[in-house]
Amino acid sequence: MQIIVNDRQTLLDIAVIALGSAAGVFALAQRNGLSVTATLADGQAVAYELEDVVSLAVRSAYALRHISPATDIDPAEYRELLYQTGTKRPAVMRPWLDKYDDVLVVDKVDEVLELLDRKQPVKVQSKQEFTRVFSDPFSEVFS
Repeated sequence: MQIIVNDRQTLLDIAVIALGSAAGVFALAQRNGLSVTATLADGQAVAYELEDVVSLAVRSAYALRHISPATDIDPAEYRELLYQTGTKRPAVMRPWLDKYDDVLVVDKVDEVLELLDRKQPVKVQSKQEFTRVFSDPFSEVFS
């Protein structure tokens, strides 16, 4: 006998559907020459025999209710599904400024802008340079 793999099904999923227990995964792996953690392709045939069935009651319940688990999902998709169902995304932490030698201190920006407006030289405290991109205050503030 054989069962056709649906999208995102693992050998464990197939074991529960066809053999009635996850314990049947070892029989499926051995019979089909697969690893227990093998990635299965959509439409792939997996062979089994009735002697491999662990629980006929569970197998029948899955068949009667048309239950077809598909648990092969990569971590990125899993996290995205969690986020879409209400799990909060982790906060992105910025590194502390004292870890870097070459930074422009944020609270000095107004001071530098004032010096530039008065056409006075700016004291360089780092290797970075301040460049004015916009000439009018509106564009500068709302950019």
